[in-house]
Amino acid sequence: MYIKINKKFDKRRDCNNLQFSVIESFRDGVKVKHRTLAYLATISESSLNHMYRLEDFWKDAERRLEVFAEADRAKLVVRLETIVPRPSEEMREEAERRYEELTAKLSQLRGFDPLRSQNPFL
Repeated sequence: MYIKINKKFDKRRDCNNLQFSVIESFRDGVKVKHRTLAYLATISESSLNHMYRLEDFWKDAERRLEVFAEADRAKLVVRLETIVPRPSEEMREEAERRYEELTAKLSQLRGFDPLRSQNPFL
């Protein structure tokens, strides 16, 4: 069992999308064949530095890895972490700092309500 990465170019975003799947190899007579056991998640190469996109990627991947045995899941997660990093504490702090800066700038605008910006459905 291993993780397969399909790279597909996205013309709209002008970058590659990385699609991750869990593949199993098996023998059919003398031939070695492969079958897809699970699709994990997709992320664009340009999103590998964005905390929120990384969090979404890992939520999807972990949810889909739940069907595998604990030992297999641990091996797959280790392999996946070498390619797609988990969001670090520094990334979280940087995202929070940027959000606070943006909120401070927007609050200077007339009619801006920071409470409505957190939940657009209020």
